[in-house]
Amino acid sequence: MFINNLKALVQRLLVFVDNVISSFGKFGKSSYLSLLFLGIILLLVQAMEQANTLLVDMIEHDKVSLICCFILISVFASVLSHYPRYIYYAENINDSRDDHQWYAYKWLGYTIFIFSKIDRAYKQDYKAKFFRHCLGLIIFIIWHYYIYQTFYPKLIFGDYKIEFFQTMSLLFTVIPAIILIVLLDRFDNYQDRIINGEDDDEEVIKAKDEKKKFVTLGVTALLLSMGIVIVFAVLLIVSLKFNFTGYWLLQIFTFLLALMYILFRVFRVQVITVYYKLHDLSSSVGYLRYYFVFAVVVALFLIYSNLAVYFNWKLSNAMLILLGYLFIFYYIVACLVKYYFMLSIFDTQKKDLEANPHVTPKSYLYTSGVKKENRHHLVPLTEQKAFSQRRRLVASVITMVVIVLGIISLNSESAIHELKVYEKAQNEEVMDMKAFKMRLRERTQKPLFFVASHGGGLKANIWTMKVLNEIQMKTEGEFLNQTISFSGASGGMMGLSLYSVLSGEYTGDFNAIGAKIDEVATENFASKDLALTFGFDGFRKLFPFNKLGKYRDRSYYAMVTYRNILENETGRTLDSLSFNAYWKTNIFDNKNQYFPSLIINTAKTNGRRGVFYSVKYPKDSTLFYNSDNLSQLHNGAIAFYEAVSSTNRFPALSPAAKIKNYGHYIDAGAIDNSGLLSSIDLHNYLLKDSTLNTTKKVFVEIINGRNNYIWHLIQKFKKEKDVDHFFIEEKEQDNIVADLKTGLNLDKIPNYLSDFLNDWSKNPLVSYIPIYLPFQIELKEVEAYLGGKLIDSDQIIELNYFLDRQNAKVKKQINDNGSVWQTYEPTLARHLSKSTIAYYDRVIQSELITDQIEEITAELKTKTHRP
Repeated sequence: MFINNLKALVQRLLVFVDNVISSFGKFGKSSYLSLLFLGIILLLVQAMEQANTLLVDMIEHDKVSLICCFILISVFASVLSHYPRYIYYAENINDSRDDHQWYAYKWLGYTIFIFSKIDRAYKQDYKAKFFRHCLGLIIFIIWHYYIYQTFYPKLIFGDYKIEFFQTMSLLFTVIPAIILIVLLDRFDNYQDRIINGEDDDEEVIKAKDEKKKFVTLGVTALLLSMGIVIVFAVLLIVSLKFNFTGYWLLQIFTFLLALMYILFRVFRVQVITVYYKLHDLSSSVGYLRYYFVFAVVVALFLIYSNLAVYFNWKLSNAMLILLGYLFIFYYIVACLVKYYFMLSIFDTQKKDLEANPHVTPKSYLYTSGVKKENRHHLVPLTEQKAFSQRRRLVASVITMVVIVLGIISLNSESAIHELKVYEKAQNEEVMDMKAFKMRLRERTQKPLFFVASHGGGLKANIWTMKVLNEIQMKTEGEFLNQTISFSGASGGMMGLSLYSVLSGEYTGDFNAIGAKIDEVATENFASKDLALTFGFDGFRKLFPFNKLGKYRDRSYYAMVTYRNILENETGRTLDSLSFNAYWKTNIFDNKNQYFPSLIINTAKTNGRRGVFYSVKYPKDSTLFYNSDNLSQLHNGAIAFYEAVSSTNRFPALSPAAKIKNYGHYIDAGAIDNSGLLSSIDLHNYLLKDSTLNTTKKVFVEIINGRNNYIWHLIQKFKKEKDVDHFFIEEKEQDNIVADLKTGLNLDKIPNYLSDFLNDWSKNPLVSYIPIYLPFQIELKEVEAYLGGKLIDSDQIIELNYFLDRQNAKVKKQINDNGSVWQTYEPTLARHLSKSTIAYYDRVIQSELITDQIEEITAELKTKTHRP
């Protein structure tokens, strides 16, 4: 008996598993498009550090964008789970295609396609339906994770029990799915009981009565949840702060939206049976019209965002813009898929329905769900074939035109991302190498400095400028008077260049310079980049639109923004003064007739470097090896700000800079992300001068990367504990993953040069001073850097103790223990939050940095002894 029961149980389990796998297969065939977009959203949230800073910024001063993000993901969730059903029907999964009749409803020139069931006894696959509804839930799960990931640094280093937060996050994601299973199962059960009996059966009557009560309760719960969400949204706007309470408010609000989504998906069509006045909520036409209107509103918002870049209007948070683009792209693709499917349906529907005994012309209209007075908007059955053929013809022509334009675009020259080459003015004043060396010889009684700064977006930009300004204040301006050059990559080079402009504009006024640095730090560059990347710049890649806006792209307008802030301008066009002339006239001459030379680094697509050097040097000299001399073009010159922009060309977000007759150049970090390579080139070149080769040289490296700081801590730990090697159980990686990680790692050359300078500094004529941006670091981050888990228990204990001590120093100096958090660790970003700027300021004023600045001050006090 027991064995028979066990066999029956196993058999039921196997049937259940088979049904689940079958349903999941059906779901996968119909939902690939939604799954693709969900994967993109997850990748963007997880892989982009900037996303965390964007959320913090919305919490701190842009709650309107935050609420709009919540609205957008809620609608997105509904759309993601709605459109796969059309692919489901198109693929005739579960014999669904022939059990539905279709309608084309014309509204203001826009065609809305809806359907109704033919056979009321047709049974849906509720497991596949569950998976489809879970598509919407996934976006809320991603948002839960996004909130948790953003707050994680404050929670893990704030003495909170992180396991509790992880458990609650799991519950927030699981509970809505459980509720969805229960609700769908109840509906499935009612349908079985009603369909399998006669209308006058007592069991059927009872089932209908129970279903009515269940639906009434569900619809009421839906309307109540909408009210609660609105009240909670107001509460968020009024009381949300960047603190522990704010974390729970965001998580609970996301949870409430997920519950509202579940109730909406399950009970929307039933609203009319309970509250007739709200029949538009149940109407398929009203429902899809709402999607269309929402998409139009989002599209208008994105158009505004593009115009805002050109006219310097206020922009929303970049996360809202990114979600807006993803929504529009998905909506367009999903509508096109649905459109082509519907055209194939309408081509034969009249003939198919005439052969169906369940359908009559009267029943076809009645079951549409469209009110009698609005049925004139429906395309009649007799006209559907002609309607389909006309639309097919138009669609074919448009598709062919797009393909032809796409092919032409691939081979059509575009100047959108080209840096304009200006004719050199006859009276331009530039400095040549001979004159620059003379100025250096006047400074040889003290050590001379080379400053290099790592790339890292706006994070690196602001960190570099704040460090330089602090050093200048502490040395009373003497530091830059003894500095030979500024060299960097990407954001670091931007910071060096912008600080050069500020030094020329506000000579000796470090407070004014500091105020301008903060003004740059609060600028919303991320929104500008995203708006144009997927908007006007992307649109102009297609012929003939690639002829519009020559030389004017997102990088150009970013430099316009920088120029206007630094120089108190309002224009939208950059000056044409060449790079060398601008540096000599506006910076060097304004700064007491001396200023460090600028080495703007960029990377050519063939592996060569591109270098803009502010000092004119002989073209046949061996100054910067394997490089193109971009500051002395054969046919003219690049203007200052446009030359500076060439170093800050992060892949995807920024376009490659094209220079006519020279090639394409991308972010300098692709070759050397530190700027040290060019600094060493210049140093070696100057060693050929007998006057300069006996003067002490000091290399100052400004570093902002988290991985660089981890590497620094590892070296420090090894030295303290006399550790030669870490014993790890390496994490297995596929060959492709290993290749990608190695290829995309930007620290290969910077770490080599850092080691090289450390060793070289044993020479009495060379010193090396790295200035790191400090972070609080976990053991698992060190292990991730090493490539596996530590297996030596002694090393684990000692390293944990070492990290605790280092983290305690950072925590003490940051001193962010109030009820509302004032600081947030910088991330690789083009938009910084107020708390990130506060983090910089507290670090700059702390002992974490003052030790390195004192080293520089000490070097400035030394005298060079000549042999």
